[in-house]
Amino acid sequence: MTTLIKVTFTSTAGEEINGQAHFEPMSELVTLPSRLLELVQRARAAGDGHALVAHEDGYRYPLEPVEVGVYQLDRSRRHRQTLLEQAWKAVTAPTKDQRQQSGRFAHTLSAAALIGASVYVGFSNVWTLIALTDVLCLLGVGAALFLVGTVLSKGD
Repeated sequence: MTTLIKVTFTSTAGEEINGQAHFEPMSELVTLPSRLLELVQRARAAGDGHALVAHEDGYRYPLEPVEVGVYQLDRSRRHRQTLLEQAWKAVTAPTKDQRQQSGRFAHTLSAAALIGASVYVGFSNVWTLIALTDVLCLLGVGAALFLVGTVLSKGD
C-alpha cells in the first residue's frame, strides 16, 4: 500500500523545498513527484550539491538513488536530534511560537511576583529592613519579568 511521505530537497545553491512523495513501506522505495525531480535534475545540471531527506516519525532518513525518480530510504543512517540538542536549540534559536510561549510564561511569573509582594505587604505586621527589601525585590523581579515577557511576546 502506497502512502505519502514528507521529503526535503536541499541544495548548495540555497534552495530548500519541502514536498510529499509516494512511499512504498514494504520495499522502502520513494518515488519523487515531477516538481522535486526537476529540482534534482536542475541541481545536477548546474553542478550544485544536493540532498534528499525523507521525514518519518521525527526521524530524517537520507534517500539513495535507485533509478530516475525512485529513491531508497536508508534507515541505517537515520538522524534525530537528541533531547538536549532540541532544548539547546529552543533556548539559543527559538521559533516565533517558542518566543511567545516564553513571553507568556514570563508574564505569569511577573504576576506571581507582584501578587506575592502585595500579599507580603498585606500580611506583614512589623516592617523591618529585610521585609522592605523582600517587597522591593519582588516588585523589581515582577517589573523585569513583565518587560522580558513584553519583548518576547511581540509577534514579529
